[in-house]
Amino acid sequence: MIEFPRRFYKDDTFPFLWHYVLDVKGTEHRQILEIGSGKGDFLCQYAQKFPENRILGVEWDTYCAKTTAKKLQKLKLENAMVIRGDLFYFLRDLMPANSVDEVHMYFPDPWPKRRHQKKRLLLQEGFLELICKVLKPGARPFYWATDHKEYNTLALQSFRNFPKAKILEENTAQPTCGIETGFEKKYKKEGREIFRSVIELRAES
Repeated sequence: MIEFPRRFYKDDTFPFLWHYVLDVKGTEHRQILEIGSGKGDFLCQYAQKFPENRILGVEWDTYCAKTTAKKLQKLKLENAMVIRGDLFYFLRDLMPANSVDEVHMYFPDPWPKRRHQKKRLLLQEGFLELICKVLKPGARPFYWATDHKEYNTLALQSFRNFPKAKILEENTAQPTCGIETGFEKKYKKEGREIFRSVIELRAES
């Protein structure tokens, strides 16, 4: 199981009270969540570019998760890790509330066949509420990208219908921090249109 950082400190108000708790509020490290990290292209490059941040990737596919883990180990990136599993329930059951600074979700499986479309994570009931639960209080960015036009249209509509969301840049955003994912490079070579957006999600304290 993933180990989140903890801190041991003396209470400022009660001199006989000490705390040993998750260090997620007021930490000097920014906590980044990538949904569907694939083979780790974005996760590894981001971790290299921002060694002061902590980045967690969650990936369902075992092969991709292992590939990412091997890359992280080879690059000796101690500020990043990957979890193989079901993100929805990880957010619901294990991820600490008010712990994440920003969220990235790039080129998720669009599940184009009608009978599979219920698997589209972003469109699942309660998913955006779970994201807001784990975000730190205030306005936090959600970075989104896909090459699938229909999924993109439905995703943006979900953000518009969600009262805690505001679309800041629609379909024309540049690669985050200049980092392109492996899928993005492949799709651009194939001439596919890329839809990138930045959404502001507001988490309550």
